[in-house]
Formats: sequence, structure tokens, C-alpha cells
Amino acid sequence: MISSTYDTVESVVFLLVGFLPYAWDKSVELGQTYFSWTPEDEIKITLIFLLLTTIVGTITALPFEMYSTFQIERKHGFNKQTLGLFFSDKAKSFVLSCAIGGPFVALLLKIIKMGGEYFYIYVWGFMFVFSVIMMTIVPVVIMPLFNKYEPLPDGDLKNKIYQLADRLSYPLKKLFVMDGSKRSSHSNAFMFGFGSNKRIVLFDTLMEQVHDDEILAILGHELGHWKLGHTLTNFCVTQVYFGAAFYIFSLCFTSHDLFAAFGFDDSSRPVPTVIALLLFFQTIWAPVDKMLSFVLTVFSRHCEFGADEFSVDLGMSQKLQSGLCKIHLENLGAMCPDPWYSMYHYSHPPLVERLSAMMELDKKKK
Repeated sequence: MISSTYDTVESVVFLLVGFLPYAWDKSVELGQTYFSWTPEDEIKITLIFLLLTTIVGTITALPFEMYSTFQIERKHGFNKQTLGLFFSDKAKSFVLSCAIGGPFVALLLKIIKMGGEYFYIYVWGFMFVFSVIMMTIVPVVIMPLFNKYEPLPDGDLKNKIYQLADRLSYPLKKLFVMDGSKRSSHSNAFMFGFGSNKRIVLFDTLMEQVHDDEILAILGHELGHWKLGHTLTNFCVTQVYFGAAFYIFSLCFTSHDLFAAFGFDDSSRPVPTVIALLLFFQTIWAPVDKMLSFVLTVFSRHCEFGADEFSVDLGMSQKLQSGLCKIHLENLGAMCPDPWYSMYHYSHPPLVERLSAMMELDKKKK
């Protein structure tokens, strides 16, 4: 709560003192001094600007992240990270942000500049392609930079998982165990892959906290998301979100008065595209994003109930209930939070609601 309050205060202060115009002017100055770039080299200047703002954001967020990791998480017995691992992760994330974010932003700005009046259509297509590429390379290339993935050892659990996948016609190719315990005692499981090349990853902490049959029931729930089309639906909703956001941005992009209100009042030069994007998403789109986020949260909760019901239909109700209880106890999860708070903030229904729904389904089956 303190961190989010600080973020809000920081955003307001930065707007009032004109941080963005100052950072842009400083980026232009650095570009001219060290690379002989002119203000017309907007995309190159933008990369300097993003580097500066990323460094500032990393520094201001660092105390809160360290307190969360080394005080709050450690206090409750979750944190397993060392300072070395923490800063190693930060360094890797920073390098990846530059290596991937730089070319991404450069291409995005190029498309906006070359796309004309209907640039949002080309941006939409670009975002779709980029999303697919990232969904492909993140689990295979990027995530192994932070964690070790080893094949699940041969045994009863592995055989049962493959049997469950065959039962549901899920084209499972590989099963991995991830060393999540080197950072935290929190547990999880997830799936990834396209077409007929699907993979499942289990946290080593999950295998320590619950029994094999409970892991199967949890995977039954996760496979339910795939079987019921939730994964594809979420992807499509995300693409519609991008399309709507950039269409609205195209309507505001040429408004000089709008950006003059935030310190860019020099009519002799256009507002930098990246500044226009930042201000749009921080101000005009922000309330829309809040409303859409709530709708997506409601939909996500609906999907979770649906995946629970799918697992129940597989005959795994009791094991799923006991597995969820163990995970929530291990993770000190809020089992019965305030309903209004959870309705807005929780993408998953509270445990008590999920258990009650599964018990009702069990009664109907008797």
C-alpha cells in the first residue's frame, strides 16, 4: 500500500514539476554531446530518454522492492533470495529490457510515424506479432536465464500426468520441474507452448507441499483453462485491448493543447511520440484501463470457477480442494477476504468461495 501510494505521489509530482520535458531535453543534450544527434533523430533520442527514465524508476522502486523481499517476505518465511541473487536478477532484467525493449520501441515509433492517419491498424498488427513472438521465446529463452528447468524424473507422477494429458487430448511433449525454491517458498504450476508442442512446468515447492494426486487435480484445473478455451480467449481480449487503446490514442495524438498542459507548450516543435504515448496511458487511458481491468478481473474469476468445475467433472474434486487448502496455508493466503475488496483486486475467487462452489457441484452429482 505504501509503495502504491508513493507511485501515485511520484507520478503527480513528476507531472507538476515537468519531469518529462526535463528528461527529454536532457536526452536531446546527451544525444548531441556524445553522438552528434539532432532533435530530428527522435527515435534515437527516445532510446536515451527511456534509458534515463528506466534508471530513475529502478532507483526509486529499489527500496520498496528490497523491503518487500528481505523484510516482509522473509518475516513470513517465504524469501530464499540472497542479496547477490536479487541484484543479479535486477541486472539481467535491465539488460533484457534494453535488448528487447529498445528495438521494440524503435519499431513501434517507426510504424506510428510511417503509418499515416490509420497507423493504429499497423500498430495493432505489430503488437499481435510481438505478442506471439514473446509468448514463444519467454518460456524457452528468457525464463531459463533466471531459473533452472529439469525434466520431471520418471515415476508414477510423470506417468499419471501423461495419462491425464492423453485423456484430454492435450499434446504434452515435455514435463519440467523449476527450482522456484531458490527465491521463494511460494508454489505454482503453469503450461506453455503452441499447437502440438505443449509443456508443463511444476515448481519444486509445489511437489513438496502437496501429494501427487493433488498435483494431478491442480493440473486438471489448469488443463481445464486450455480445454475450455480460456487461454485463447484471454489472448484475443488482450489484442482487442491493444487495438482499442491505440485507436483512442490516434484521436489524441495531434492535440497540441492536450500536451501543452503537461509542459510541452513549444508550438515550434511536435511533441515526441514516446512522450505522447506515456502521457496518454498515464492520464486519458488510465480511468478507462481501471474499468476494463475490473471487467477482466470479473471474467478471470468466472474462468477460475469454470476450471474448478472442469476438474470436478474429472472426478478430482476432493483432491483439488485439499490441494488448494494446503497451498493457501503454505502461502498464508487470505481465504475469506472482504468481498468488495476481493471483487476488484483478486483475479482468483477467494478460497472459501471456490470450496463452496465445488461442494455444491459434489452435492448435485450425488
